Amino acid sequence: MFKFLPFIRRIYNSISFLTFCIAIGFSILAVSLVILQPDLLEEYPQLAIKNPENIKFILSFTIGGIFTLTIFTFTMVMNVLNRSISNYSPRLIPLILREKNQQVILGVTSGILIYALVMAVFISSENNIDFPPVAAPLAILMGAVSILLFIYFIHSVSQTIQVNYILHKSFLNTKRNLVELMDLKYTCVSRTSDIEWADKIAFEQCGYLNKIRLKKLISISAKIEVDFKLLKRMGSFVLENEPVLATSAKIGKKQLNKIKRCISIDRVEAIDVVEIGFKHLVEVAVKASSPAINDPGTALTAIDYLTQLFLIRKKIPEFNAMKSDKGGTLFFALVDVEKLASACFMEMEAYMADDPILMQKIEQSKEIIL
Repeated sequence: MFKFLPFIRRIYNSISFLTFCIAIGFSILAVSLVILQPDLLEEYPQLAIKNPENIKFILSFTIGGIFTLTIFTFTMVMNVLNRSISNYSPRLIPLILREKNQQVILGVTSGILIYALVMAVFISSENNIDFPPVAAPLAILMGAVSILLFIYFIHSVSQTIQVNYILHKSFLNTKRNLVELMDLKYTCVSRTSDIEWADKIAFEQCGYLNKIRLKKLISISAKIEVDFKLLKRMGSFVLENEPVLATSAKIGKKQLNKIKRCISIDRVEAIDVVEIGFKHLVEVAVKASSPAINDPGTALTAIDYLTQLFLIRKKIPEFNAMKSDKGGTLFFALVDVEKLASACFMEMEAYMADDPILMQKIEQSKEIIL
């Protein structure tokens, strides 16, 4: 069962999930109109279109126009992804694919195309006697809406392709993860773990340890009165059958299934882990400073965002365990802020040593953080 959980999460977070659901909704609408035959234009008979030849012409015109727009929209998305891979970092692509407005636009255009195709099948059938008079006017309305959505889509893609927009989105995603940690209603403690761990939980598949469900895991800990300890840092790679979580007592099969559902081992690098957000901004800064890209302005912007994130990170006290009021305890820790800063700036300094402006910016950032 747990082998399919990462697969289900990938489907849910993919660019195709929302698009597919919207397209299915349009196809259900088309079939419902044909089967139920609702008289939606009873009060407006002048809008009803009942002539089969006119309906075929409208549907064929809609299919051709929407098909062309759909090709353009998908081509633009692929160009944005290709540009992001070439100029920034391929690890930022999941952030771009999270744009819900673009997924909605792709879903609507695909759904209108499916609606017109389904209607064309029914109107072309020799056994079909009645045809909903609202079908063709609705297709015309959908075509007009798709044109407006396509105009907005061009505006949205033109924003997405800008590096400042991508950096800002990565910054906001990391900041949101930091704020979520600060807003957790748990007591953060720093103490040595003198607990004898009786059992360890491992997974059969290998992959990256994604952001775990902290609230649910601590709630289970309080309910069954068992302490947990995360043996791997979130975002790190987990080998097959490598222990991920230690427990202070033996866990039954029923509880084990609940615990495993709180942990995700996936092939995709976790973008909702705090340290991974810092890593992505460093990668963009390093790549922008390379001779191939030669974009020091982008590197300066990435360093500014990193500086702000470090200031937010310093507000989180150092801890190695979270404890709820009901007694649930989970031992885990973020990367020490000094070690994280040292790793980030050390990597940037190695690649930016020949650029005096970038080195000066790094020194200013260090002073602000310290």
